[in-house]
Amino acid sequence: MKQFRIMGALFTLSLVSCGQSETEQAMLDAEAIVVGAGIAGLSAAVEMGRDGVDVLVLDMNSVIGGHAVMAGGFAIVDTPIQERNGFTDSPELAYADWMEWTEDGNPDWIRYYAENSREMIYDWTAEMGAEFVRVAGGYENSVPRFHFTPRGALDVVLALYRTALELPSVFFQWNENVESLLVEDGVVTGVVVRNVRTNVEQTLYAQHVVLATGGFEGNLDRVLQNWRTDLPKPDRLLLGASIHATGTGHDLAEDAGAGLTWMNRHYIYTNGMVDPRDPEQTLAITAGNENAIWLNTYGQRFTNETGFDKTILGDLLNQDSTYYWAVFDESSRDVLSMRGREWIKNHEEGHPVLDDPNAAHKAESLQELASMTNLSPTALLSSVERFNSLIDAGKDEDFDRFSSAGEAPPKIEQPPFYAIQFFPMPRKSMGGVAIDMQARALTAAGEVVPGLYAVGELTGSVGINGTHGMDGMFLGPALVTGRVAGRTIADVHISSENPLDISTRPPEQSLPDAVNWSASLTSEDLRSLLAIEREGYWHFQVSHELALEWQYECTLCHSAQVPFYPVNSTQSKLAQSQVCGNCHGR
Repeated sequence: MKQFRIMGALFTLSLVSCGQSETEQAMLDAEAIVVGAGIAGLSAAVEMGRDGVDVLVLDMNSVIGGHAVMAGGFAIVDTPIQERNGFTDSPELAYADWMEWTEDGNPDWIRYYAENSREMIYDWTAEMGAEFVRVAGGYENSVPRFHFTPRGALDVVLALYRTALELPSVFFQWNENVESLLVEDGVVTGVVVRNVRTNVEQTLYAQHVVLATGGFEGNLDRVLQNWRTDLPKPDRLLLGASIHATGTGHDLAEDAGAGLTWMNRHYIYTNGMVDPRDPEQTLAITAGNENAIWLNTYGQRFTNETGFDKTILGDLLNQDSTYYWAVFDESSRDVLSMRGREWIKNHEEGHPVLDDPNAAHKAESLQELASMTNLSPTALLSSVERFNSLIDAGKDEDFDRFSSAGEAPPKIEQPPFYAIQFFPMPRKSMGGVAIDMQARALTAAGEVVPGLYAVGELTGSVGINGTHGMDGMFLGPALVTGRVAGRTIADVHISSENPLDISTRPPEQSLPDAVNWSASLTSEDLRSLLAIEREGYWHFQVSHELALEWQYECTLCHSAQVPFYPVNSTQSKLAQSQVCGNCHGR
């Protein structure tokens, strides 16, 4: 019997393992341990929990979601929303589109995904309350397949989490970093965890361990060490992925005997700019302006700014220097879109980037803009004049960006003029732990690692994207592979003649009296807490700094159901999940 902390409460949970002796049974803490509470881990947990598998979900953060809460949509094939919008789709058409675009994508997983995404994503999440409201197109699709809920992936994450909370055999344990996997005679039998807040280590045993730890694009050194051989390395990369996506899951899997595949495949965004609030000047936000021109360090256009990502990346990396400028004028000021940091949606007057001299250059003339950016005034003026003349002519003869006046952007001629410096930024891993079609981890020789499963971006989205990323083909495969792993484990559970006895459950904490509850912290109290650096409080720090900046009242998020301390009440956790949209859904 092991003791472990769940939402701040200590309790003991007795479990019995199918087909094992009483001594072995007493050592088990769960039938399955899921490492990571992002969209892949949650999908695996729900899939197993619905079949009665006893599941313990571990996450190094204090909240759900991983990278998915900041993400967008899902690629799905042949859905009702496509039909309502007059788009005819089929698995065969999707398979053909994706194989052509990726050039070398995994054909088995692409076919499986094309044939099953409707049931495994659209229908499954709709039954949990998630509603897809629109579908968009993409370069890689002959018909639109990029599906969105009102608040992006957040709505799907919350639907999965709320479903998991109501399953009696699914439990969550937060702030736990998995230090290593337990391997006995080649079989993965559990994990060693360290609580990042208390520094307490525990050993937890399970028959199955599912790694859902995400990619490694937040580790820039590792990205460069695994760079493609067919493209030059950039002289600077910005950090555009989760700060937690460092490849720890890859190390855990490798140490347990698993093999890695296609580690030099990365989805690189080409429109990353330095987060002006980052003192280290390494974090990125993505910025886009469809009317801008992109100029290299010589002040020259070098690509079709609205073309294919994979083409732009090659054009960029073949420049002498891999930083460049997006230049546009006042008429396109409101066209600029940004994502990647919650603060960009603040309540302050003015534009949070364009009116910040630390983020963008703003000048009344192109000559002044050239001086600010250290670009050649002659080259900058010449590039803008050339672009404007192509617009007048109705055809971009240089990079084929437009071929008629109706497609052309407005000319760059209305002061003030703006320039934002861009850098490439790794966003998503397209290689990782090798798995089979049951999501079981494989060795470098292709043999199954017993007891170990890998899902989501940790697998590089199972090679579905090939060398080139696709819209919705990271969230979608994360959910699908999570379900596949869950089904594989559930089949073992269902076929077992001696399932675990999971009748013992921890008592839920009582909640404060709703009538007499009142906020007990002031903004001064909160500032005092935020002034203390504490490991394991990353989300607390970020969310409450925003709450102070936006002048939120404590009662917007906190109540008797969501008090100022951790509780393990299902009612409390369900209520807590309702407040995520106060930041992420704005």
